[in-house]
Amino acid sequence: MRRDARLLITLMIACVLSGCQKEKSSRDNTSPEGKITLSFEHSVKNNQLVFGQNYTNDLGENFTVDRFKYYVHDIKLVNNKNKATSLSTGYFLVDHENAASSVITLNAPADTFTSIIYTLGVDSARNVSGAQTGALDPTHGMFWTWSSGYVMAKLEGHSPVSPLSGQAFSLHIGGFKTPYITIRQIQLPLPVSLVVAKNTSHNITVNADVNTWFSRVHSISIAKNPACHSPGQLANDIADNYEGMFTVKRIF
Repeated sequence: MRRDARLLITLMIACVLSGCQKEKSSRDNTSPEGKITLSFEHSVKNNQLVFGQNYTNDLGENFTVDRFKYYVHDIKLVNNKNKATSLSTGYFLVDHENAASSVITLNAPADTFTSIIYTLGVDSARNVSGAQTGALDPTHGMFWTWSSGYVMAKLEGHSPVSPLSGQAFSLHIGGFKTPYITIRQIQLPLPVSLVVAKNTSHNITVNADVNTWFSRVHSISIAKNPACHSPGQLANDIADNYEGMFTVKRIF
């Protein structure tokens, strides 16, 4: 009888361990199975953005660009059933001067996706969270003060119509408090469905058109508004414009 009891206990323990292993395997099967590389390209209308090159905005103003960068956060893919899957909640600082910063590689689950979502800017919680590291480190030049918060996007250059010293213009867009909130959620349809499967790798190339900073919803003249360095209506208007600067150019 005692021997039978020991055998029964041994079998029960084996069953419990087996069940735990099966549960663990089931959770492992939900892990990401493919890779997505999100690549950002920059242009002015249909021309590639090159620092120092002459361009003309929709207001007829000539300008050059010396600096262009922005924050991307909370990247998601939306499947063909309109369900969003988070790929990353981290922050990425895309800087035209640093090509490596324009390429973001993430894991993605097996599924069929039809659009991509991400946040342009830094959310309110991070704006008041004290000293940050990584992409949010103040040494990147994208931070004002703890009361004004982060610069969500930055565009600097020169224009013959600018009244500032050296004909410079400087647009630093920020603001995380009502009524001047410049954080924007971007959702872009994919030109074709993206099918992610196990061990596959795909690229989503997104273009950002600098020209939209000056026109799209609001007309922003360099001659009249050569500088923006604080939250306010001008920053909001520019954010309304550049919210539409992104398009998915291709996927492969």
